[in-house]
Amino acid sequence: MYILIKDFANMMGEMVPARLAEEWDNVGLQVGRNEKEVKVILCALDFSQEVLEQASQVHADIIVTHHPAIFRGIKQLTDRDWHTALLLEAARKDIAVYSAHTNLDSVAGGVNDVLASLLELENVEGLFGEDMLEGIGRIGVVKETLELDAFAEKVKKVLRLEHVTVVPAGRPVRKVAVCGGSGMDFLDCAAQAGADTYVTGDVKYHDAQEARGKHINLIDATHQGTELPVVNELADRLALRLSREGYTAKVLVAKETKLLQIV
Repeated sequence: MYILIKDFANMMGEMVPARLAEEWDNVGLQVGRNEKEVKVILCALDFSQEVLEQASQVHADIIVTHHPAIFRGIKQLTDRDWHTALLLEAARKDIAVYSAHTNLDSVAGGVNDVLASLLELENVEGLFGEDMLEGIGRIGVVKETLELDAFAEKVKKVLRLEHVTVVPAGRPVRKVAVCGGSGMDFLDCAAQAGADTYVTGDVKYHDAQEARGKHINLIDATHQGTELPVVNELADRLALRLSREGYTAKVLVAKETKLLQIV
């Protein structure tokens, strides 16, 4: 039995509720026909040319992404812009696109829980002091106190990164806050929650100054690096849920090139 796009969207809405998305976000079904059957699903971080090409190669009926395929308002749907050209191509090939963004950041088992798990944090709870099951960001403690260099090496290893950027504040690593993607807006929350170290991405120069001024170590493990691990987790959860409900569908994970590379 195959699931229809509309029913798949409802299932995703149960697994990753839209109520957890930030007000400015755009989540849910972004491209596609509601009555189409889903036989092959491709999970990815981004809606990109390489992902769309893979979707075509594996005959995917829907691409499930973390970053929204449509984020800001679109006034013209033409091939003059690379992004809208991709949307047109997906529609032409009858490949639907579903996106779960900040709701996947916040949901239990989402981006930040996966990140905290990979870093082997214990006693994990929400960064804002709310129930650990929901909310952007997580905070927990490492099994044993580490020097920052040693912890940075661990971050590199578990996230399979060639490098990370470190801003030392002269403190050993014991209590760690994490926020996958671009999380510098929550630096104050990490500091107030008692974190001595914050792992996130997209750190700018003045962000680094702010962290050092607040005496909190900072590790920029890149936007992509901190979020990619959730894709495999989401694919596994989807496959299990579909199987449990009696649906026949193949769930695959896209191979995505690292956007930022060392040369």
